[in-house]
Amino acid sequence: MNLWIADAGGTKTSWLSSEGLLIEGSGINPNTMSENEIIDSIPQVVLESNLTELHFYGAGCSSESSVQKVNHAFHKVLPLAKRIEINHDILGACRALCGSQPGIAGILGTGSNSALFDGQNILKTVASPGFLFADEGGGTWLGKRLLLAYFRSDFSPALQREWALTYPEWDTERLIRFAYGPELKGAWLASFVPFMHRHMDSFPEMKSWVIEGFSLFIDQHLMRYTEAKQLPIHFTGSVAYFFQAQLSEALKLKGMKLGRIVRRPIEGLAAFHGINLKSTHA
Repeated sequence: MNLWIADAGGTKTSWLSSEGLLIEGSGINPNTMSENEIIDSIPQVVLESNLTELHFYGAGCSSESSVQKVNHAFHKVLPLAKRIEINHDILGACRALCGSQPGIAGILGTGSNSALFDGQNILKTVASPGFLFADEGGGTWLGKRLLLAYFRSDFSPALQREWALTYPEWDTERLIRFAYGPELKGAWLASFVPFMHRHMDSFPEMKSWVIEGFSLFIDQHLMRYTEAKQLPIHFTGSVAYFFQAQLSEALKLKGMKLGRIVRRPIEGLAAFHGINLKSTHA
């Protein structure tokens, strides 16, 4: 059996083989991608691996139509696959973060999501319809918050200078034109988050915007679970990982306790599927 597991977000996908080979590829989300774009996102090494079984955990894989789109795309290019299982990335997060114990799993990466987990099954989730409507606290929300501050001239002169040095190609006119054009993707909005992280200690307004996003996530997601103040709240995703001090502060303000933070759930998923990690390739 040649088994692979994959954990896909809007920005990148982690592919892990049963031999322990870990590959990082581009993001996959059926809500924003065509079948051909999904196929083009599969790493060549996976296509050439004679894969026979795939367990895929993906952002956007919450409806029957999105699952079918991903499933159909994979079957087109993985002819030896006898079993392809498509699950939502929130189930992957629950299995990776909580194991077999009850808890609340939060995703704060390009987007945001959450689930109440009893150790085996997801008991409750909160609707997360993407960056146009939600993604509170995730990379797309933070990117939009930063750009809003830029448009409204809320940057201090020093921060404005840093922006101009980092993004000389993005002035107000070009940002607006791109944001309302056909090429807009959530990953583009999230691409501004490293700028926020890099200047977090130098400009206090950055921290206030991040705390604002996390507070919204808590209000719109965690407060909907009556168990939120009794169960550990674990997180996965690069935003949770790099802004964990601010996340912990936002949770404390709401009387909640931060549990584990794992940047990528693939390690926990490896244990769940009985795979030993051996090597990592970018």
